[in-house]
Amino acid sequence: MDQENFNFNSEKTSIFDKLLSKISAIGNREQATGNRENKTGKIDQEKFNFNSEKTSIFDKLLSKISAIANTAYFILVRYTSRGQDARTTTLKKWLWATAFGLAFGAAILVKQTTIFFLFIPLLSIGVNILRKRQWQKLIQLIFSLCLSVAVFYPWARTNWLLMLTAGKRATVDSAIAEGDPNLLSLDAWLYYWKLLPYHISLPLLIIPIGGLFFYFIRSFKKQDKFSSNYLHSCRWLAIFLIGGYLICSLNINKDFRYTLPLLPVLSILLAFGLMQFPRKVGKQIRWFTIGLAIILMVLNLWPVGGIFFRKISAWLSPGGVYYAHLGKEWPHQKVIAEIIKTDPYLRSTLGVLPSTPEINQHNLNYYGALQNLQVYGRQVGTNLKQVPQDVRSLSWFVTKTNDQGSVKRIKKAQAAIVNIIEKNPNFQLQKSWLLPDNSNLNLYHNQFLPVEVHPLTKPQEKIKLDYVILSPKIRPGVPIPITYKWSGSWQELQSGLVLLTYRHENIDRALLQPLVSDNNVSRFIHDRAIGMGSLYPGVSPANKSEVGFEIIERIGMLPPANISSGNYILEATYLNRKTGETYPIPIQPPVRVEVDSQAEILPAPELDLVTQLRMWGQKLPLGIKGLETVFEEVGRVNQYDPVQDYTKQAEKTLAYRLQQDPNNLELLYGLSLARVLQQDADGAIAALTRVTELDSQNPFAYAYLAFVYLYNLNPGPAEIALKSALELDPTQPEIRALNGVTALMQGNVIKAWRYLK
Repeated sequence: MDQENFNFNSEKTSIFDKLLSKISAIGNREQATGNRENKTGKIDQEKFNFNSEKTSIFDKLLSKISAIANTAYFILVRYTSRGQDARTTTLKKWLWATAFGLAFGAAILVKQTTIFFLFIPLLSIGVNILRKRQWQKLIQLIFSLCLSVAVFYPWARTNWLLMLTAGKRATVDSAIAEGDPNLLSLDAWLYYWKLLPYHISLPLLIIPIGGLFFYFIRSFKKQDKFSSNYLHSCRWLAIFLIGGYLICSLNINKDFRYTLPLLPVLSILLAFGLMQFPRKVGKQIRWFTIGLAIILMVLNLWPVGGIFFRKISAWLSPGGVYYAHLGKEWPHQKVIAEIIKTDPYLRSTLGVLPSTPEINQHNLNYYGALQNLQVYGRQVGTNLKQVPQDVRSLSWFVTKTNDQGSVKRIKKAQAAIVNIIEKNPNFQLQKSWLLPDNSNLNLYHNQFLPVEVHPLTKPQEKIKLDYVILSPKIRPGVPIPITYKWSGSWQELQSGLVLLTYRHENIDRALLQPLVSDNNVSRFIHDRAIGMGSLYPGVSPANKSEVGFEIIERIGMLPPANISSGNYILEATYLNRKTGETYPIPIQPPVRVEVDSQAEILPAPELDLVTQLRMWGQKLPLGIKGLETVFEEVGRVNQYDPVQDYTKQAEKTLAYRLQQDPNNLELLYGLSLARVLQQDADGAIAALTRVTELDSQNPFAYAYLAFVYLYNLNPGPAEIALKSALELDPTQPEIRALNGVTALMQGNVIKAWRYLK
């Protein structure tokens, strides 16, 4: 498929589309990396040869989508059926309308594409109601639609931008990448028709269709008049099937799963056809069809029958092989159990390097979720430039011998990270399992742990900093290795944020410069959660004597490049993220370090994620150039912290710092970014409003504020912010694009066209 077929003007749309796609990356917790085969009207049987181990999670999702879409459609048909007018009370009509509103709203929450199947029926009902002037039904229909909006609106308000940008990737981008047939070709409109044998099997498709032909021929010869109820039923079946088929075919990205909600309704039509054969042979035909279907089911579920019958089965039921797994169990649960056994007090992220149907990040993440969300599976090693950071940021990896799965697009990066993990002396083979396909699944664990947890037998109330290990001399602007040891009760440790300030020893606190300055600064910070947010909240000590714990952190710290030379002393404050309680943490003996531009450079672990977020905030004043780096880094880091707890840590610690230093622009940019990443529009607006006051000559500050207003569906204040941005830089294309979107959201199409063209 060629992008020219869609008549896009790249010069007009590239800038704004690029901005939207970058912003939408905030909400993407994980991106698919598989590269599906080319689809040019041909159906590849291998893509339908599913194994129950491979697709159980996927099947559950598809079945839920089909169930909720057909449930909503059933209620809609029941509400508008003819019997309602004569036999149903007004109260029952309102109850059916209410039920449809709730079901339709739930259907959109489950999968937004369910509207593909209900749009044509709703349009048909609306036209019919207006044509017959049934005003009470119109009010009921409007009420049900408003009720459905009330159900999905809170979710849609937060995720509308993600839906729009993800929709483009899921349609246009995917269609081009996969080679889907052009909409102007016949293959595009016959694609799903060709899939019917794969969905249903030839006997259950051809024989009922034969019954339908027989029925129509018999009715035509006898000149039978169809009853009104029969015509009414056929009309509803046709509206759902034809409307859904046409809209799915109109979608330029073709995939077998898109039409699954049509199958339950299609089965009604086929069952009707199976009942239309003459009485003399009808019973035998039905028993033959059922018997053949059972035989095919057995042949597709069990490896029996020999080569000849399997070939017959493959011809009559293409793509239906779904063998029950009778061999060794796949070790997903054992992998998760081994991780929890080794790190019982931590929430772990498992780096999954293979991507086969049996072993991938999705099913390992699923089994980790079954263990109270203590282990998350994430695919890393997808970008060659980020491989070193991936290796330094995670403690657990799984590799697989032989087939690596769908990693063609990331083959170099995947091979590089596997090679590093297997040869890195810090990573040791924790355990290995022989898989049913005779390959090995290997679980590697980093012996140089960034976080260690040890239970204590003595009571511990307030948090204590037992020791800090770092080089006596550190160089500005270069990451350094540092080790902290904390002790305290589990509740205090798990809920604790620490605000660490390295202050120049010869300068009084009252005379300290801001944390950020064009001149040399005399202090720097290392704020974050204890254990970097990886302490598992579900832990409860099994032994009541374990009333205290010690946490050892081995991480990297980054002194600012413009830090003044001299001796610095560490000061620490504890902040409970749940209660807001704060208290100073005594440090005995005092921790001192000398900043020296000639200090030796030592290899350092990866910086903690809160420090990295603060570094991203420093790039925001640069505008689109800074955003390029920020969003690339966000996508990477979100793989390491699947619950994005680092954004919450950053927000709490930065907000606390700003109470003491309210005019610190860099901290405000960091706070704004942390709130944007949490999709906290109101909080981000408050922070960015303060940013525009302090950075009033930067047009991008106003642009950021306007964008968040637009995200929050509030174009009026966005227009005011953009007015200031355009006064500072009227030629900036991103700002002009945002102004065009603002005009469009306010209904000013002419102004929108002027800025977006």
